[in-house]
Amino acid sequence: MRFFNIFFYEFYHFRKNKSKVVTYLIFLFACVYAIITGFNLQDKQLQTIYHIENEQKNELNKVFNWFNNEMNGPKGKNWIDIKKPNWSFRFIPLYTVKKPSTLMPLGIGQAEQYAYYKEVTNWSSTFDPDMMEEISNPERIVNGSIDFSFLIIFLLPILLIILTYNIGGLEKDLKFEKLISIQSNSFNKWILFRMLFYVFALIFTVFILFFVVMLFNKIKSVNLNDLFNLFTLFLSYITLFSIIFYIIIISSDSASSTAFKMISLWLLFCVILPGGIHQYASMKYPINYMTEFLDVNREQTYDVFKLPTNSLYDQITNIYPELNDTKHGKDSIIDNVIIRNTISSIINQMNKDVIAKIENQNQLKNSFIKSTYWFNPISCYLNKWNSLTSTDYESYYNFRKKIQEDIDKKMKLMVYECWDGKSVNKLVFEQYLNQLGINFR
Repeated sequence: MRFFNIFFYEFYHFRKNKSKVVTYLIFLFACVYAIITGFNLQDKQLQTIYHIENEQKNELNKVFNWFNNEMNGPKGKNWIDIKKPNWSFRFIPLYTVKKPSTLMPLGIGQAEQYAYYKEVTNWSSTFDPDMMEEISNPERIVNGSIDFSFLIIFLLPILLIILTYNIGGLEKDLKFEKLISIQSNSFNKWILFRMLFYVFALIFTVFILFFVVMLFNKIKSVNLNDLFNLFTLFLSYITLFSIIFYIIIISSDSASSTAFKMISLWLLFCVILPGGIHQYASMKYPINYMTEFLDVNREQTYDVFKLPTNSLYDQITNIYPELNDTKHGKDSIIDNVIIRNTISSIINQMNKDVIAKIENQNQLKNSFIKSTYWFNPISCYLNKWNSLTSTDYESYYNFRKKIQEDIDKKMKLMVYECWDGKSVNKLVFEQYLNQLGINFR
């Protein structure tokens, strides 16, 4: 009963303190706004993906109409012949898509900086310019939108400081904490119960917000397990700071001393440590391979076209040794047309070699940051949070891997069909689509 009496007392105290009420409401409105922003981004991505799927079907219908009408391609372009593999593959609209997580409204993460779909062509790579979000508003992209995960990870401790810093401080300043100890049996317990009021209030607030996301998510397929894990992560996070702040409160002599210690700790964990570690990681693992990638795309690509046919033949067969068993591979005469039609495989391999270096450097950098989680909890919680919403580095790294897999699959199939001298008809074209995992029905 005494527990509830303290709760009611603190509720009355909170209601009378306009600054605390206003601060709580500002935080609540910011959370609602962040969730709405997340929903808007989620809806935008879903609509774009839906549009892509429709465009893909429309493009395939055009090709099927050509086959049905015994046409070699679009009217007025006689040089196009879709019966040849190099042309038929050009008209296969293959997209690699990263569908937004149902929990994206709770954590945008890196979703605004990176692309979520990629059209795979013979000349694609995972570091093409279109893999970055369009720069419609550069300032907004740099600063980012208000993200729910940012509010929870970085601003929730500030809110908790504002709500709890003066608990017990006035009593200590006026020297009547002993009187409270006599009435409540323990001054520290009295402080704990008062603090728990705000902790439970914040937990209840976040729970309601989670429930709203689950209820109004337009995909209607929320992963309840991930949602539960996300809420559990939040509980562990607020528990961590609650324990730390409680220790600070009971060990401080005044409200001002409490506030100073809390803010100092927040600056250490939320600003200094994450910022310092990321800066050190960037210096230790500098990403300077991008210049090599640009060289491949600008200079070395053109150099490849200048190479003699024999050299190109050797490079392609080194990439795909099985080509020696194909019709053209067994031919003693090298067909320059076939070689030129499959030269993109060499460019793809060059891109892959450079990109592998970049990705490896990124992995080393992220592995180093993860090794600091034991004393850098903010980065740990933020990464785990974005991981559950599929908006972290690893999610987009896996997306880029899937893009490269699709590039390699399409490239290899095209090269082998060209070297085998395959003649493409409607049935063969459908087989290509099935092999590439494209739904055309």
